[in-house]
Order: sequence, then structure tokens, then C-alpha cells
Amino acid sequence: MARPPMDLFGSTADAALAVERAGFWRCTWDITDQRAQVGRPFGDGSPKQGWRVIQAIIDTGTAWIDKVRVVYDDDDAEKKRPIKLRWELMRTLRAVLGFVKFSTGEIVATYEMIARAAGCCRLTAIRHMALLRRLKWIDWARRSEPAGEGQKRTWAPNAYFFEISRLPLEAQIHLRQILKRQGIELQSHPERRGSGPVPNRAQRLLQWVAKSFDRAADSLRGREQGRAVEDAAFVRREMERMGDLPTDQWAQACHPGDLAAQEAYNRRMGISFDESPSNKSAPDSHLAEQGKRTGDALGVSWRRSD
Repeated sequence: MARPPMDLFGSTADAALAVERAGFWRCTWDITDQRAQVGRPFGDGSPKQGWRVIQAIIDTGTAWIDKVRVVYDDDDAEKKRPIKLRWELMRTLRAVLGFVKFSTGEIVATYEMIARAAGCCRLTAIRHMALLRRLKWIDWARRSEPAGEGQKRTWAPNAYFFEISRLPLEAQIHLRQILKRQGIELQSHPERRGSGPVPNRAQRLLQWVAKSFDRAADSLRGREQGRAVEDAAFVRREMERMGDLPTDQWAQACHPGDLAAQEAYNRRMGISFDESPSNKSAPDSHLAEQGKRTGDALGVSWRRSD
């Protein structure tokens, strides 16, 4: 079935699906890249403390949703479209945190794995994860891996991480108080960086248009620079070729009897003649000034014949 016209702009989930079809997006790192190593242990790295940290995160998130209820879409600052927060978000967050390897803190999962653990469809899992990332409750690094010798690279599951220092201040305090009562210290690692959201179709279109304009501008600048260099070389050659011949005779010498060609030649050389009565008797002074400007621009000396 064809998409409705308004769906041209797509959703975050559409963007994620589109990238899977189109190829690797920016900030997709190899699984061995240090930037993709975002896992850190929860507490002391034991399963006992790890599960307590996860439960404290979910309890804090649930209390935060109860208090906040609604956030506003940052992408629509004028209309301020409200987004109602639901507890299902915490169920999805618990599902992804449940894939943690406690000794290292590494959390690796596909959207299908998250959807099954959360009891929802894949599309809902993608949307929940996108909103959780916007709200700073989760982040991840997109990863790729070699498919085999001589083959193209392939997608690897995302590596997820929870960073307490990114939470709203009230949620940070609440979470640390819960953990302190249990004798658990959750280290902060603010140096970790996620891959960032994937632009939707409208944003990708705008980026493509912007890049096209940049390429066109670069091409025009290159052409203009090329013409300037070519014109400068032409003027140098003509100055050497004409020697002491008066400049008002250069065009005639090059294009005898062809007034249009002489005019074009003079324009290219920067030679102009003021035919007003006050200057008709002294064209040489005008040419001297014009020649001096041309010479200064080219870095050469300009002589006129007397």
C-alpha cells in the first residue's frame, strides 16, 4: 500500500529502517574501534549488584515519568508538539539493560531481541529506543564488522550504554540515593559518545540539497579562479608579444578590420578608451593608469610607448 503524502517526512523508525537498506550511516564504527567500546560495569561488576542497579534505574525512570508525564518535541519548536510519556518506555529500557554482560558492562542487542524481551513489535522497540535516547536514558554506538575476506562489511548489533551524568538532575539525585542506601557506587563515564540519531528522509533530502549547492558553489569558484588564472596568463603573453607597441594599437594588430573582435580583446585585456571630449586628447594617461592597475594585479611592470 502506498504511503500517505504526509509520511514523506517519515519517523525515526522509518529513518532507522531506511539506513539499514541504504548502507552505513555516519559514526558507524568497527566492532574493534575504541569508540565502539562503550560498556562499563554496573557497580562492582557482579550480577547481584548489576541487577540492583538495573532495578534502581527502572524505579527512578518510572518515578520520573510519573512526575513529568509530557515532554515536547524539540524538532518542532514553534508548535511544541507534546509527547506523552508512558510506562512502556521503562519496560523497553529494562529489556535492553537486561542484555548486559555484568563483568564488562557490555550491552549488545538487535531490535528484534529488544522487541521480544519487551513484548512489543520491532517498530515499537525502535520508536521507544529513539525516545529514550532523546530523553538521555540510553545511548548507543552503531557498529559494523567484516563479512569475510574480500566481502563488504556488514551491520553488527548496536552497543548500548547507560550514563547517569546525562539524566535530569532530579533523576540523578534520586538514583544515587537509592544506590547509596544499598551500598552501591555507580561510576560516571561522561567521555563515552553515542553515534547520534539517523536523520529522517526530509533531513537527508535537505542535506543532499545543501551538499549539491556546496558542490555547485565550489565548481563555480573553481571556474572563476580558472578563468582569472587564464586571463592573467593571456595578459602576460600579450604584454611580452606586443613589446613597445602602443596599447591602443594592440587590438588592431591582433584583429585587423574586425571591430567586434577588437572590442572583445580590449575588454579581456582591461583596456578601455574614454571618448569624451575632455579625455580624447590624452588617451595615453588613461591607458597608463589602466596598465598600471593590470600590472599591479599581475605582479609585473607595465610600460607604455611615448
